[in-house]
Amino acid sequence: RPPLAMPIPASAFGLAQAGILQRALLCLWTKDVLRFAQSSALFYDRCFSPEAHSAFQSAAADLPSEASKGLQTPEDLWLHGLLPLRSIGTYAMAWKKAQLQLAMPSSVEHLFGEPLSFDTWQDVEAAGVMWLELSELDGTGCVNYVTEFKWRPETMQSFFAVPGSSTSSGLVKFTVEDPSGDMELDDDLKFRVNLIPEQNEEEGAMKNLHRMSLALVGGKSSSKIYQIFFHTVDPTYQVHINVPDHRQPIFPTNEVFHQWHPLMAGLRRRPR
Repeated sequence: RPPLAMPIPASAFGLAQAGILQRALLCLWTKDVLRFAQSSALFYDRCFSPEAHSAFQSAAADLPSEASKGLQTPEDLWLHGLLPLRSIGTYAMAWKKAQLQLAMPSSVEHLFGEPLSFDTWQDVEAAGVMWLELSELDGTGCVNYVTEFKWRPETMQSFFAVPGSSTSSGLVKFTVEDPSGDMELDDDLKFRVNLIPEQNEEEGAMKNLHRMSLALVGGKSSSKIYQIFFHTVDPTYQVHINVPDHRQPIFPTNEVFHQWHPLMAGLRRRPR
């Protein structure tokens, strides 16, 4: 009878070469990957090298198509499947300097707000550029919030299936705290995005147009008057809306979109 062969333990180098190490690390928050990288020079190289970034990207690409490839919560980042670790540091510094607050819609799974999600590295880059721009502005007297307007998938299916129909996003709510700390003077602001069909006599892709309007709920009961600036964060288009007085229940904008506009294409792909 031949002697039993002892199994040869896999080395960290071998695991990294095969991309297995990066696939395992993809299950961790980015801050935990950074802690792991600090444990040795070898692990640092296996997390920060260009080859490591490619391995992280490959692991993220194998996630289900409907799964987010990057996440951000008020406390944590999960972005190493999209960005090199060094770039994530720049992103985090821009976010902190801009003094942004997440005001995401809540759900059954996320009672205190869903995480901000990203599908591609271009999404993160567009967000990072926005944070950098905000950090360079004099924001005295301003508060910056990040939120998402979402639609139910079946709502979007019906909207695109019936030409000339309108649609409204889910209601987004966040609280603006009074600078003096008086909780009775805090204001709850609520918004939703409406896409209303626009009359147009042209044919083809320009026939089905929709104008964006903003519904501002409960503005008249607020203790203060707010001027609000809405800016989209997307790598394919930009929309900037200035609302001088938030007490106006419906604010029609100058933004009109045809059916093949990147905003409409994005709503077809993901209703948010």
